[in-house]
Amino acid sequence: MPNPSVAARKRTATPADPGGGKSAARLIRDANTWRDGYNPLRGLAIARVVTLIEQAERGDFAELQLVMRKAERRYPVLKGLKARRLAAIEKLDWQIKTIDPEQLPPGATEALAEAQQQHLRARYELVENLTDIFGFLVTAEFRGYAIAQKHRHEGGEHDGAVRELHWIPQDQFSRAGQFGDFFYNKDSRFGAGGSNVAATLGEVNRIGGTAFPRSDFIIREVESPLFEIALIAFVNWLMGRKDWSAFVEIFGLAKGVVTMPPNIPKGREEDYRAAAQSVSDGVAGAIPNGASITFPTSNVRGEAPFKVFCDAHDSDVVLAGTGGRLAMLTADKGGLGDGPSAEHADAFDEIAQADARKINLVMQRDFDAVELAEAFPGQPVLAYFELCSVEEDDATSVIANIAALKGAGYAVSREQIEEKTGYELEEAETPPAPPENPEAPIKNRAPSVEQEFIAAVAEKRDPVLALLNRIVAIQDDAQMMATLEKFLANADAIATAVAADPTKVATALAKITAPALAQGLAGQ
Repeated sequence: MPNPSVAARKRTATPADPGGGKSAARLIRDANTWRDGYNPLRGLAIARVVTLIEQAERGDFAELQLVMRKAERRYPVLKGLKARRLAAIEKLDWQIKTIDPEQLPPGATEALAEAQQQHLRARYELVENLTDIFGFLVTAEFRGYAIAQKHRHEGGEHDGAVRELHWIPQDQFSRAGQFGDFFYNKDSRFGAGGSNVAATLGEVNRIGGTAFPRSDFIIREVESPLFEIALIAFVNWLMGRKDWSAFVEIFGLAKGVVTMPPNIPKGREEDYRAAAQSVSDGVAGAIPNGASITFPTSNVRGEAPFKVFCDAHDSDVVLAGTGGRLAMLTADKGGLGDGPSAEHADAFDEIAQADARKINLVMQRDFDAVELAEAFPGQPVLAYFELCSVEEDDATSVIANIAALKGAGYAVSREQIEEKTGYELEEAETPPAPPENPEAPIKNRAPSVEQEFIAAVAEKRDPVLALLNRIVAIQDDAQMMATLEKFLANADAIATAVAADPTKVATALAKITAPALAQGLAGQ
């Protein structure tokens, strides 16, 4: 058993305390090597599954949990379902929130709420395996319960803070009936549960007793776990696969029956038999003239019910494990399109949100309340832990939305843009206004593409120059491009200037239109 808390060990010394410098996990492994040679799947049948479920109702969980541990490794649908549910919950983010200021209890202040928030956040950040423990708490949906013990820092800057939430295998617990206290069953002893659990395991191993205070544990219970449906389906699935294998072995390759011809020459019987045997086994060969061959099992091969039988039990497990969503089973029937895959992902995201809400309640009860009561004695709980989705905004779509809002006459704050896109914005340098006299270029500065175009056209058309000056002076980019497009549509006005020097004007014009074209293609 993992070692009791610092406070508990100051009150009493227990046989569960680790020694010899070994970690609690190492002591558990050393003490339970008998499991290495035990295979609970041997002789597993429906009658035994029913017995295991009845034992679990009394609180005797050890053997059932060992069977479930093997089933989760051997049953593909159960293994995949568990992996997806754990992955969906472990990708969620967490944060510490405070009660809404309008809902603060009498006497509580926002300053106190913020202080509790900072304290809780610091405590959670010190937990080394925080993300892993969320996945472990999800396993309660499959096993009925999940129990983790708080291992704390001893001495130093973080003395007393939780260092690790050490999860303990479910087969190492028994219970005093359906709703009684849990007892630590170090050796996974079968038969320990119900009314005899206290006498069998002793008060020292009771969770909530002096040695192991309830406040040292994170415990999640599920009223209707998956193991009853999963184990029955697993046994039937194994039976169906076994019979299916035997069926394939017998009927997979068509066996022929050869009717030999009459009047086989004396002494040639063995040659005739060998030829008939080869053809009957599917080997290329010839049979004597007058012989015939039939395949009585050819029609049987297409009538095997085993796949339907196995699929039915797979559906039961997925239906129960996803709350009625069969996306996992139907995803492969829609090819590689986005429809089934998207439905599959949405189903598990929805399940993860439901799991997160339940885990939040467990953490708030068993972690938040304990830590805040120690740091803020006598004060109401004003801050709380919450698992939540990670909202990832696509920067390209955000920028497009901002541009659309700007075109509609709305402005978006710089802080919001930086938060949504992740970019650090800086003020762009404002380009200088076109010179009053385009004939006199600015010294020590290369002309802009707009100025090159102006200069090219102005050689022959002064009115065009004046119009371009007004266009370039437009501050709104979208409006400037729209006006420039209208200007370019006036072919008669430009034709004269282009005819004078088409190469020079076309080069300048390309420098203006090429970026706009690239931007339009990228947006499309």
